[in-house]
Amino acid sequence: MVTGTVTAPSPAAGWRQDGGMLSTFPTATITGYTHLGPNCEQTNALKDYWAGRLDAEAFSQSMHSLRLNTYSHLRELGLDEDYSIPASYTHYDHVLDTALSVGLVASEPTGTDFDVDEYFAAARGMGHQAPFVPELEDSTRFRARPQHLLSLVAEAKAAGHTIRPVLIGPVNLLALAKTSPGTGTSAFERLDELTTAYVDVISILAAAGVDWVQLDEPALTTDVDEHSDTELAEAASRAYATLSRANTRPQIFVTAPHGSLRGGLPALAHSGIDALGVDVSAATRAIDPDYIVRIAAETPASVHLVAGVIDARSVLADDLPTSPSVLQCLGRESFSVSTSTSLPHIPRTGSAEADLPAADTSPACPAKEDVAEAKVAEVKALATTLAEQPADTARSSSRVSRPHRPLRETGDPQQLVASHTVFRLGGQTMPVRLHKSSDGISVGSSQDLALIDRRGDAVAEEAFVLRQHGGDVSTRLSRRRNL
Repeated sequence: MVTGTVTAPSPAAGWRQDGGMLSTFPTATITGYTHLGPNCEQTNALKDYWAGRLDAEAFSQSMHSLRLNTYSHLRELGLDEDYSIPASYTHYDHVLDTALSVGLVASEPTGTDFDVDEYFAAARGMGHQAPFVPELEDSTRFRARPQHLLSLVAEAKAAGHTIRPVLIGPVNLLALAKTSPGTGTSAFERLDELTTAYVDVISILAAAGVDWVQLDEPALTTDVDEHSDTELAEAASRAYATLSRANTRPQIFVTAPHGSLRGGLPALAHSGIDALGVDVSAATRAIDPDYIVRIAAETPASVHLVAGVIDARSVLADDLPTSPSVLQCLGRESFSVSTSTSLPHIPRTGSAEADLPAADTSPACPAKEDVAEAKVAEVKALATTLAEQPADTARSSSRVSRPHRPLRETGDPQQLVASHTVFRLGGQTMPVRLHKSSDGISVGSSQDLALIDRRGDAVAEEAFVLRQHGGDVSTRLSRRRNL
């Protein structure tokens, strides 16, 4: 029977220094959650802080409340196991947080957390917002600065939550870094030094009682212009073998979001890590149909698999009834269910949906629902179903996709497109392609289709769906009555 639970802790890191057993990995988890707040509380607080209407202490207190409210809300949604909630909050940028934590960006300890004013000065020079790019110089000295992570763990524990610290992985951090002019070494020539700082950080976390730490490595699933996949895979193998051999460490959970691992799969699987998070969403499987088979063949039983089958990049409900058969292909008696990537901030009424008629809603694409919340609920529903009710997947979530009845209209699909059917994405519209088939009219490509159906009541209008194609964002499809 397929199950969503881990059977035993890793023997490599199964015991604390005090003799207690480390926690097993949760059956249901997510790899990250929006830090902006349901009503953009962080965005508003940042505007007030940058405008001088809110001082650093007041901003920090506001973010403290936001974090605790988020943890409580995620528990209510079903993430109630220890370490099922990732500590994915950031004031501004996850890359900057990690760069500060390992000394890539120089800083001095200021008690229990980042100095807010210095943090934002490093992030944006108090100027225009831009993605943070770490910069390496020959004088850069990596060192452990885990105060922020320890602060997050402590405040959560005081409120009754056991969270999982999150860092950008060492390979991804160096892949993002640029070297200053005149620097005599390349980024990856500094990998061993950087990994030593990571060892110190996770060792300090372990000493503080942390059982699981998450390291994100999206560079291993994407094309990086300056570095080949082979180079990145070799770096991952070396770095995580070193981390896994640390005398004192928590259990290591590495995520590989945004696509399928290539050389990074065997590199991570045989490095000694304790858990591996893989993106096995429908979008990734459409691009790499053999990915699950490769995961099953190349991942040893000692590595706990965390199956990111719930598509975090899509606003649409996942097809939960088919998920058990997909996950069966992993060939595991036990694994955990997760999102394919971190969950982004999606407002309760998204911009792509705001101009749709009120009637244009369906269980597959709820216009006035927090999509991130719904994805968490899907993770929990699927994990529960796999563990307890194998035959009841379709009844485990109110957002399970329903079987579609074929469209019965006849006519030229291109004419139907031109006159009646548009995409709505980010406030823009564009025509879609319809394909005739024996089952009706379908939308999209041959690999990624969503049948358009129609209720018997001609008055009822629904929103219909184009499943995400090519690994990009999903879209809403609005269909006019006459289609």
